[in-house]
Amino acid sequence: MKVPQNIQDVMKNWESYTLLADSFYHQQQYKQASKVFSKSVEIIEPWLDKDEKELNKVMHLFVLSCHNTAHALNQLGKNKEAEYYYSHAHFRLLSLISRPKRSSRIMENAVYELKTTLKQLKYFLLSMNKDQLAGNIHEESVRVLRKSYVDYVEDVFTV
Repeated sequence: MKVPQNIQDVMKNWESYTLLADSFYHQQQYKQASKVFSKSVEIIEPWLDKDEKELNKVMHLFVLSCHNTAHALNQLGKNKEAEYYYSHAHFRLLSLISRPKRSSRIMENAVYELKTTLKQLKYFLLSMNKDQLAGNIHEESVRVLRKSYVDYVEDVFTV
């Protein structure tokens, strides 16, 4: 497949991969699903750094891709790999939030996506009896938000 040069082509490719992987997933072909879902991560992730205009959509697709990949891997019992994808989504968002000079609209969406990833990551870690790690990640997330986006810290991570 040719490397896409614009975000519209990337999104079309992302959709094709995701639909194919979703089909595999619903046929309980989790190995194929995880491979194709991971391709959707690979094609969308570079655009987190490229296109400010489409960043909100790209962030959402990236998180969705990581979570889909993790779900498929979890179905295979590949917990370490699943944890990687849940964590990858979360820490990539923290990295985006910590960058200076983001618009408030992008920051609001990033915080929303971060909240979603933290909830999913903590749920997964707690199910794996990694309570301390889940707590540490929560604390680090709050620390980054306090440093980068003080207005939202107080109510974002309430349970």
